[in-house]
Amino acid sequence: MKKIFTLILIVFSLTTIFGQDQNTKFNKYVLRYKKASQDTVFYKIKIKKDTLNKDWILTEKVGDYVIQRMLKIDTIVESKIDTAITLVRNWKISEVKYEDKDPNKLYLNPYTFYDKKLNSECYLKIPENSYVVLVNSFVKWNAITIPFAIRPGLSKFDSIGNKIDSIGSKITTDLKIGASFSYNYNFEFFRNRRIKAKRSVIGLSGGIGFGLSKVTLTNTSTSLLKSPYENEEDGIAFFIAPGIGINLKGFQIAGFIGWDIGLTDNVNDWNYNKEMYFGIGLGTDLSVFGKK
Repeated sequence: MKKIFTLILIVFSLTTIFGQDQNTKFNKYVLRYKKASQDTVFYKIKIKKDTLNKDWILTEKVGDYVIQRMLKIDTIVESKIDTAITLVRNWKISEVKYEDKDPNKLYLNPYTFYDKKLNSECYLKIPENSYVVLVNSFVKWNAITIPFAIRPGLSKFDSIGNKIDSIGSKITTDLKIGASFSYNYNFEFFRNRRIKAKRSVIGLSGGIGFGLSKVTLTNTSTSLLKSPYENEEDGIAFFIAPGIGINLKGFQIAGFIGWDIGLTDNVNDWNYNKEMYFGIGLGTDLSVFGKK
């Protein structure tokens, strides 16, 4: 019965965590006006007017066909042209777009301005074989797992303080599935490789992870009891683990200090219930404790 209960809780945990929108984040890029590579952006806000004279032949492509026609009257054609805007302060950017089809342009979606003309897409120019680095800070949550824990040694004492039993430090491999909520500070590199738009990320994050952990109770893992378990049992614990991490592209490696707190009664008999441990966590872009 306990094994069935354990399985139900783990399935519920997985469904809850992976069923949510894991791309939700409060995002902010920063354009720094004192950096020469990002102190000028370009908008298509100026209008250029060209006059096409009567009797000129106009050539148009419609699907797979090329059509020519003669203009019967003078015609004015308007088109938007690039206009350079020089920054006088840092700008906040909500989203960026960088694609292979246009590696010399990094498209930006700025936060709202009072000037409506600037509330539209703009871009930074990136020269060939050069790059731009933007700071990207955001709060994010994503799924994590802590595949193993480093648990310090423990001792058991009697009522007057004499040590009556102890166990050494060890590494345990428990099934831990949960989520993390973190603040991320990344440096994003956008490199113009002529025919390729290369993008990479490196950064730091700090936050807290939490979720459910499967605990296996055996004779060894309950050895500090007067009567250790003879038969193996499964239990469920809630884990909470603050930590810091390194973000690399779409992955994060984080170090945690954590605690497992028993949810099922039998976990109270576990040697490590509510005891501190050190863990290594792995996050993936659902953005890294951050995404990319």
